[in-house]
Amino acid sequence: MNKIFLAFTVSFLLCFSWASQAFNLSDKAEVSLLTCGPSKQVHALYGHSAIRVCDPARRVDVVFNYGVFSFSEPNFVYRFAKGQTDYLLAAEKYENFLESYRRSQRRIDEQVLNLTQSEKQELLDYLIWNAKPENREYRYNFFMDNCATRVRDVVEKHVDGKLTFSEETGLGMTFREHVDAYQRVLPWINFGIHLTLGSPSDEIATAYQEMFLPDFLMSHFAEAQIQAEGESRSLVKETRMIYEPEKTQKSGFQLLDPSLVLGILLVVLVLVSYKQYKQRKASLWIDYVLLFLTGLIGLVLLWFVTYSEHPAMHPNYNLWWAVPTNLVFPFLWMVRKWRPALAWYWKALSVWLLVFFLFNLLIPQAFPFSFYLLTAMMLCRALLHSFLALKASREVC
Repeated sequence: MNKIFLAFTVSFLLCFSWASQAFNLSDKAEVSLLTCGPSKQVHALYGHSAIRVCDPARRVDVVFNYGVFSFSEPNFVYRFAKGQTDYLLAAEKYENFLESYRRSQRRIDEQVLNLTQSEKQELLDYLIWNAKPENREYRYNFFMDNCATRVRDVVEKHVDGKLTFSEETGLGMTFREHVDAYQRVLPWINFGIHLTLGSPSDEIATAYQEMFLPDFLMSHFAEAQIQAEGESRSLVKETRMIYEPEKTQKSGFQLLDPSLVLGILLVVLVLVSYKQYKQRKASLWIDYVLLFLTGLIGLVLLWFVTYSEHPAMHPNYNLWWAVPTNLVFPFLWMVRKWRPALAWYWKALSVWLLVFFLFNLLIPQAFPFSFYLLTAMMLCRALLHSFLALKASREVC
């Protein structure tokens, strides 16, 4: 969803003297939903939604945007991870909005809403009030409260009657499956996002909840009806293609896909581990790398589960295979005289990861295939040390 710098708010307030007070729309005015296509930029993977108010008789053409935040805020990354990011409603000239999406080669669709004059006026009055400095901030929630759901809620609140959406038009996909479809263009970013998404993201999204994604907001608006006093009318009066970039060939298979990279590494690791088992000597640098990596992932996830306010991040059953104690164990294992006493850790880790593989279908969370590959690598090394210790003990006996 498009992240526009806070400066747009200031520029809008300077350009439009009426930004802080309501005015009367003419009967030529149109209120539209703008849906902008996704791009390969991380902040724009899912597209963007905004509301356009165009009144040629009043020489007004403005876009209200609920997707504004500032990177310059203190501790932005930390606050974003913790779930304490405040987004803003801001407005800008339509021509500036259009130009920015043209430069980034992103599609723009417009749906002119089938609203009465009073509905248009009430909606605009609310948006102007909501854009005031004291009203514009809201606590961002990726699945439940973002630039798309805010648009849906504002329109729903300001129609005279009930706005209905057909649940039959829902795809029956989980939240994780929905975002995965957009994130695949950046495989390693997708890998990282799936790490942080916990069990709640594997709930089935209803048709209403699907509208956290701009493309689904557009498709559900196309089917929506306004019902009042026994009559019904379509929410959308007209659909227009505002801008369509030149089509580029989609990339299919990617050489650096996590599953491919980890799959190759797993095969190599199994062969190396088998050779080391025959030689009765393990190469510890491999273990240190895997233990540090899985332990670091586990520690980060533990922080998210404990401190983050994002509701979709906890519980997170990736902590079953990304064991935080793996981060500490390598430093203890480096002390040779401690190794006989610490050998039990390899056995415990082997059992723990085997249980994960045997019973993961009972865990209420989906795991990408690449996670299984990384877990299998750690299990391979844990089994190697366990079998070497067992073999050594038998020789002593």
